[in-house]
Amino acid sequence: MSEVTVTPESYKTSIVTPIKLSQTERTETTFAVKQVDNHGNLKKNLKGTLIIKKTVKDGPSFSEPEKFSRRSIKSNEMVEIAFDTEETYALGKGLFDYYRLLSGKMTNPYEEVTYIEKDERIERIRHLLESKEDLYEAMAQIDLNALNVALNIENLRRVKEEMAANMDNDGETAFWQQFFAKNAWILAQLFHAPVMFFENRRYVGGKGLDNQGGQYTDLIYKNDITDNIAIIEIKSPVKPLLGRNYRQTYSLSDELSGGINQLLLQRQTLYQSYANLLLSGERFEANNIECILLIGNVGALDPQERKAFDSYRNELRSVRIVGFDELLHRIENQLLLLEQA
Repeated sequence: MSEVTVTPESYKTSIVTPIKLSQTERTETTFAVKQVDNHGNLKKNLKGTLIIKKTVKDGPSFSEPEKFSRRSIKSNEMVEIAFDTEETYALGKGLFDYYRLLSGKMTNPYEEVTYIEKDERIERIRHLLESKEDLYEAMAQIDLNALNVALNIENLRRVKEEMAANMDNDGETAFWQQFFAKNAWILAQLFHAPVMFFENRRYVGGKGLDNQGGQYTDLIYKNDITDNIAIIEIKSPVKPLLGRNYRQTYSLSDELSGGINQLLLQRQTLYQSYANLLLSGERFEANNIECILLIGNVGALDPQERKAFDSYRNELRSVRIVGFDELLHRIENQLLLLEQA
């Protein structure tokens, strides 16, 4: 029971929230509890009454039952009431909780008191934060590998759910660029070699003497081993991939062709500005820079459109095109592998 109310009945007794044992449409079984000031033994300060209410079908409610008590039992008579396992457990647990809460306490004759059960896990964490020795001991017992896996699973679930919920979101700058800047580690799955997010690096060069005309990409990644960089341009899953039908095939959409040319321009500018950029910050390499365009929903294409799209992107050598749904599918596969491990 997560909440228990103790209501004054007199200066020596209080009514406690009853323990509900069972209830059906026609029968209700409870154990009514009272707290009493038992000065002889304050540990034994609870007493109770078993109450079983039963009505006929469509009869009066439980509010006005006919009472039957010990005094109703005549000589040579016996009353036997059987409890099933659920009722027995409810009674035992309820009394255990009540004694743990109220044993040894005097009644409060002045006001009603409500006790709310605390989450023991939260209380344990609070205690650990207050005690350095206990915290160090708990940390020493943690399986860090299992903890890392659990955190990875939780992060993947969060990203998967947020991506899936926004597959109709066309907010290229307002949502998606911010989403991937915050979860840049997700895009590392698009590479075959180990890479890391090149944090706070977006400028790829191109400014003139008037400090105008600079080129900026959405995200830059760097190979952990070779220091070679890659650039990613992010559109949205709503952007169309193909244009109109053209002689049994399809032309590219303006968004797709524009995104490709945008990446090629950034790549060329980066090559030309490489020496100057090295002087301004962290070292990196620019060897045949990989370009990735994240755009559209490949699964939304019909078979003929998909054939035309795949034929085109597989011929590209300088830019790799990835659909948002394809990235989401990679995340789902990664999550599946971790959950089965």
